Amino acid sequence: MELEVIKETDLEGKGVFGQPDVPGLSTEDMQKAVEQIVREIAIPKINEVIEYIAGKVATQEDLEKLLIESGSVTSVFGRAGAIKAKKGDYSAEMVGAAEEIHAKQHFSGGKDPIKPEDIGAAKNVHVHGNITGDGKIGNTNGMVLMTGLSGKIEAVAKENSGFVLPEITKEFVGNVVAEDNVVYFGDGISDFVFICDENKTARCHGWVTFGIPGTIEIDESFYFVDDPDEIKTAEEGSRWEFDLERGCLIIRKRSG
Repeated sequence: MELEVIKETDLEGKGVFGQPDVPGLSTEDMQKAVEQIVREIAIPKINEVIEYIAGKVATQEDLEKLLIESGSVTSVFGRAGAIKAKKGDYSAEMVGAAEEIHAKQHFSGGKDPIKPEDIGAAKNVHVHGNITGDGKIGNTNGMVLMTGLSGKIEAVAKENSGFVLPEITKEFVGNVVAEDNVVYFGDGISDFVFICDENKTARCHGWVTFGIPGTIEIDESFYFVDDPDEIKTAEEGSRWEFDLERGCLIIRKRSG
């Protein structure tokens, strides 16, 4: 048996198409006329197709058996439909990739460690010219950073840097330990004990005004005074200026 399509000739004289405005049919005949094409043309043709598929092609059972025997599946990863692979569907080995723990064997201490220089990276501890891996340039406090030969960064003592730094102003009442780049002032004090910095490198200056007869203690081994006898006892209201440079203190009476 060969399947045939429904032709126009199969529909001639069927149904209500072409009936007069008043068909003149009984209720039962009118109902039959409305469903005539479906019942007499469409349904038989559909059944014919079903019988043809079942007899000439394959049943649903045959199709399922064919899929199984051919190795086909009805789902992937337990999911049906248009499947997209996601994490966990495949192992690293299944797709030829490295294991997730693969990197651990290349860490420091692993069975196959990779050193920074092996991949062209900087060493864990390295230097940039004079800058060490822990960010140091030399080991002396209070140095000034500046560029030297060919722009190389160097740590230079402040007195050798050529920089003019703003002075710091400090008030004192008695003992003074010299600090670099400081302007000292004292007003109405009774005693002035000036102590040079330990390395005798500080540069500073200042003024002192005595409120009552006072005394100034001087280490004459490295201090210098214009009139050492006069300064031993400073009269009330007298004003003195001093300068310290590399351990040499010069004190001058300015008024009083």
